Amino acid sequence: MHPLRFLVLAAALALAGCSREPDWYAPPIQRQPLNAAEPAFVGPYVYMGNPNADAYIVKDVAPASEGGTWRWTYRRPELQFYVGRTQQLKFVMEFALADRTFAETGPVTLTVSINGKTLDSFRYDKPGTHSIEKPVPAELLKADAVNRVVIEPDKVWTSGEDGATLGFILTSAGFRE
Repeated sequence: MHPLRFLVLAAALALAGCSREPDWYAPPIQRQPLNAAEPAFVGPYVYMGNPNADAYIVKDVAPASEGGTWRWTYRRPELQFYVGRTQQLKFVMEFALADRTFAETGPVTLTVSINGKTLDSFRYDKPGTHSIEKPVPAELLKADAVNRVVIEPDKVWTSGEDGATLGFILTSAGFRE
C-alpha cells in the first residue's frame, strides 16, 4: 500500500469518527421521590375536616374525622402550627363537649399550653358547642417556626368496657389575627 494512500485512508477514518454532538449534556431533571414519611405543610390554623389535618396532629387526636368535620380527642391532645410572626395573634378553637360523656364527667376545665407554657384555663359547665378565643402573649410563640399547643381536659370520659378515653370533640384550632 502506498504511503499517501494510507494517509488518505487514515484521515478519512479519523474524520468519519467526528460528529457535531455538543461537548456537554444537561443533567436529567431532578425529581423528589414520593415519600409518605416526609412531613406535610402546616400553617397557623386547621379544620379537622381538612385532608391535611393529620400533619397538625402530634398526639391524642383520633386518626379519622367523623362526618368529615370533627375528631375526638383523648387524654392530652397536642397539635402543631406554623406561625410567621408572634405579634397580635389569638389562639382560637371550636369544639364541643358531648352530652353523653358530659353526663358522666360533669363540668370540664380545658388548660391550653403553648410551647410548654400555660396560656389559660377555661371551665365549661354544660355540654354543647363552645369556642375559645384568647390573645396570645408574643413571648409564648416562636416566629417563623412550628409551635406546639396542648389542650388538656381536667376530666375525660373512660369506657367501662375497654378503658378507652374520650376528651372533647375538636372541630378546628390554631392562631388568627
